[in-house]
Amino acid sequence: MSIRSFVALPIPGNIRSHLARLHESVPHSAGQVTWVRAEAIHLTCVFLGDIEEEQVDPITAALEEAASGMESFVTCLDGVGAFPNFRNPRTVWVGYEEGASEVVELKRRVDRVLEPLGFEPDQRRFHPHVTLGLVKKRGNAKEFEKAAAAWVLPFENWITRNMILFQSELTKHGPIYTPLAHIPMSDPGSSVERR
Repeated sequence: MSIRSFVALPIPGNIRSHLARLHESVPHSAGQVTWVRAEAIHLTCVFLGDIEEEQVDPITAALEEAASGMESFVTCLDGVGAFPNFRNPRTVWVGYEEGASEVVELKRRVDRVLEPLGFEPDQRRFHPHVTLGLVKKRGNAKEFEKAAAAWVLPFENWITRNMILFQSELTKHGPIYTPLAHIPMSDPGSSVERR
């Protein structure tokens, strides 16, 4: 049986809850947006697509290799944006103020160890961000940008200590993400947790 999967960095629950409420200030005239539920908010490092169950262990071992030598790092969010831009938004996101360079380095390591397993690295420039919503139908772009510019982002720092290999199940109520393995950074006493 194939497993739709991806590698992500977790976001603390209180920050996820804060981010999930930001869209409440966006007027309906700004467009039709599918907002990410609080429990599903994360930073995607690599989307793997469909894998087989027997690939989970080799992928986890490769991710352990990528995380070895990487220490936990301070993380903080800052800056709201849209891909490709707010004039023609398709994805609304919040960026990283602290921890961005560490995330880029971790992504580079993950790409390197997964390539021998058949996963081609994405050639696009990696911009660490947390997706907040996907625009289904554009509306008034100026109103959208104005509302997003007024968002008050969480100010707390947190420590990113691990990455997670997730299974993603698509349902009519939205995706359900199930951790397959927690891969810690190389802090003393850390160990991999598998489901």
